Amino acid sequence: MPGRARLIRSLSFLGGLAVASAQAQELQENLVLSVSGGVVRWAAVYKIKPERPDDPYLHARVFEHRKGWKPWQFKELAFHMAVTPKALAASRVDETARVFNYKDVEIRAAYHRWLDDPATRAEVPVCDTDILSCVEKRRP
Repeated sequence: MPGRARLIRSLSFLGGLAVASAQAQELQENLVLSVSGGVVRWAAVYKIKPERPDDPYLHARVFEHRKGWKPWQFKELAFHMAVTPKALAASRVDETARVFNYKDVEIRAAYHRWLDDPATRAEVPVCDTDILSCVEKRRP
């Protein structure tokens, strides 16, 4: 039995590594876009690695949080936006701020739909300037 227990532990360990390596293939970063007057705007940015030839973009969900709001209170400025690397670089600011991680199941699902179903790509705006300018263009 001790040999069998060791084998089971080894297989469990290898299974854990496989899961960790699969998770490591999807990168996520929070990028502060602006900090002013008690308002913080940021983007949760996602990218599948290794990069796919049919996906030259990063994918973002954009948030706003105001001073005095509870951590779970936020305004979603954009649910899913494809962003060029140039636009992402133009969106970076030198300011730091506290940002929050919100449930990302929905954006991950939307991102994977975008990857798996080319017909849905037309529904997702592509930002090629900077994220906040693209958000402003989309507002009614």
